[in-house]
Formats: sequence, structure tokens, C-alpha cells
Amino acid sequence: MKHAFLITAYEDFDWLKQTVEIYAKAVDCYIHIDKKAAIPKEFVDWASQRDGVHIYSRYKINWGSYKHISAILFLLKEAVKTKKYDYFHIISANSFITRSMDRILEYFDREPEKNYLEVIDLDETDKDRVIEPWYIYYHFLHLYNKRSKFGNNFDYYFCKVQKKLGIRRKLHYRYKGLVYCQLSGKAVSYIFEYLKKNPVYFKRLKTCNIAEEFFFQNILMNSEFRETVCTNRLLYDKWNGGGIACFLTEEDYPAIREGNYLFARKFGKESHALFEKICREI
Repeated sequence: MKHAFLITAYEDFDWLKQTVEIYAKAVDCYIHIDKKAAIPKEFVDWASQRDGVHIYSRYKINWGSYKHISAILFLLKEAVKTKKYDYFHIISANSFITRSMDRILEYFDREPEKNYLEVIDLDETDKDRVIEPWYIYYHFLHLYNKRSKFGNNFDYYFCKVQKKLGIRRKLHYRYKGLVYCQLSGKAVSYIFEYLKKNPVYFKRLKTCNIAEEFFFQNILMNSEFRETVCTNRLLYDKWNGGGIACFLTEEDYPAIREGNYLFARKFGKESHALFEKICREI
């Protein structure tokens, strides 16, 4: 099987180069860099000389906006049109593998029809409808930064105003989960066919909060591919009480090694010892 890694990035180009050098020995890498980022010339020169590494910078991506999905779909289209790949791995730039590339690819080669993504059934788990305001109210996160004080306050009060005025969209998304996933070529083909036949699906998601967490899940779980979905997403991560992924440290190594993980997220300056330990292991 032929595999492609699809990576979204916005900073830390030394880290990106270091990890992609490892991936590119076994797979082709398609990288989208946030258009707001200043890409070092050295990185562009390196990528242009590296076989199997393709970089793009098409979208300005605010946290939680639909532009992240737009960037991922763009990478998928670029990879699909080559007609080379059987499997697609969507990962973040601050992720890293936890097993050797040979072992990772062998894992997916054994069951090439499987699709690995996080799926949370909100009808079962969100009885208090905490997530419902994410999609019944309008959010324009592509226009402001919700991670800033102004953006967060604006979004909060904008929803309050909509509620007071009785604005409520007739939308319901049963499934959600992280956008980072592992998809078969057949599933990716189906996703593009679905979007072509149902353009309103993406149009409505554009004004949802963190639209990326509904995107793949509600297409695949409402299709014949439902039976191919494995909710073990093969990704180790940790979260704080505010719903933000924590940076990993060397203390996470035992859990990573003991679990059925092929990837881990997220890595930063405090993750150097963990990165070195994984590299020695693989």
C-alpha cells in the first residue's frame, strides 16, 4: 500500500523539518502552513529539494474555524489527484510517531479497509446538550480569534444575543471527535463524492464552532462506512480542564509504550526528552 501523511502546521519549522525527515523515508508528506506564518526561506529550500515533500500555504487559519478543514481538504485533493495513495493519515505538526514507520505502515496494511477516528455519540453522552450551541448558533471564527480575550468575549455575547432573539438553526450533529484521523482511500473518495452531492453540508459547518470536530464523523457514521470505523484513534494525548491539549513530557513515555498508540500529541519545548526517548526506541 502507498501512504500519504497530511500535516497542518503554523510554527516551529525546525521541529517540522526534523519530523518530516523521518516520515519522508517511508511516505510522501503534504504540508499546509498557515498563511499567517512567516515561512523561513531555508525551510522552503529544503522542502523543494526533498523528494516526496510538498508544502502549501493557502489559508489563514483561526483556531476553531472552518479554514482548518479547508486546508485539510486541499491537501487531500492534492494527494488524491496523483492517484498514488491507498491510505491517508491526517496529523498535526506538533504530533510525532510512537513506533517505527515500518511498524506503523504494517499495522494499516493488515486491515486496509479500516478507518480510525475518534467518534463521540452526542445523543448518548451529551444529555445536557452542552455541545448544541456549537452548531445551533452562528459562529464566525474565521473572522476573529476566539483564543484572544476579545474574540472569546465577542463569540460568547454574540451567542447570547442570538438566544435572546430566538435565532436557532435547525441543525443536529450526532457525532463529534478530533479531526486527526487515519482514512482509507475508499473512505476519502466517498467523502469527496458526498461533498459534491451535498454542498450545503460544508456551507452550514462554516459557521459552527470548531466545525472540524463534526466534519468526518457525521459523513462516515451516516454511511455504509460506519462499519469500517474504529473509534480507537491510535493517538495518545492529554487534556486540561479547559479543553486544551497538554504538552507531553518524559513522564508520558510509559503510557505511550504500554498503550496501542501509533502517534502522540502534542510536542513542544518541554517534550525534548520524550522525543529523544522515542527516537532511540524506534
